[in-house]
Amino acid sequence: MVAVGTASVVWIVMQARIHVLAANYDAALAKAESDCAARRPGVEELLSELRFERNRFLRRTPGPRGSYEATVITQERIYFRDIPLTGWIQDELPLGDGEEVLPVTRALPQAIAISGD
Repeated sequence: MVAVGTASVVWIVMQARIHVLAANYDAALAKAESDCAARRPGVEELLSELRFERNRFLRRTPGPRGSYEATVITQERIYFRDIPLTGWIQDELPLGDGEEVLPVTRALPQAIAISGD
């Protein structure tokens, strides 16, 4: 009878100890999660570190009748900090003979940068 009583007392003590350890673990986990949440950057902070790079070039090729055909080439790329997220995306906009080209680039030959961000 003494052995059964001792076993039940040991079992009750161990159960209480397990509950205390579980409560301490839950409290430590909640504290760690709140610390991480406080240090975690917000969406606005992450979006502020995105950078968009754009290069524009003017390509002039000789056309028929001695005139030049102009094409505006735009290259775009997205960066997060200094890590490129995309490859260069190239877009070409052909201009006809009579269309206006920026005055700065009107006299420039071949492929020359118009602007770079």
